[in-house]
Amino acid sequence: MATNVEELIFAIISVRDATAAARKHGDLQTAAVLSDYYTLVAAAVAPMDGRVVKVMGDGVLVVFPSERSAEAVDGLAVLQTSATALWSKLDARCRVQVRVGAGPLVAGSMGPPGDQRYDVYGTALNDLFKEPAHDFVVTSDLARRLKADHAV
Repeated sequence: MATNVEELIFAIISVRDATAAARKHGDLQTAAVLSDYYTLVAAAVAPMDGRVVKVMGDGVLVVFPSERSAEAVDGLAVLQTSATALWSKLDARCRVQVRVGAGPLVAGSMGPPGDQRYDVYGTALNDLFKEPAHDFVVTSDLARRLKADHAV
């Protein structure tokens, strides 16, 4: 798969206090919750043509086609609630946080030789990582796009 620039909706999903929960409840119990969490995320994004790009511990990066922006934001809000409920069963301190943005990203096959897989990269994504983590954040650019789409 060649890389190209695509206009995408993208989200960083993470769990506040997952590390503290793992320390308290142990790695095996936390890994079991992670497995259920990954399943929940994949099932939640699929109806909006979302794709799980990668996971790293409690961090998950997902992308959606830009024409599914409103559905993606709505679906991610529902996911945030259900995933928080899942993690809260392990530890009441845990809260799932979602940061959602939009913009052009390089997308396609990337990685070390022999181990390339679908990935995304770009300034818009890097900027999203700099957004303060709250329970649910939609970047101002995406919020304006959603408002303009809704007004049409």
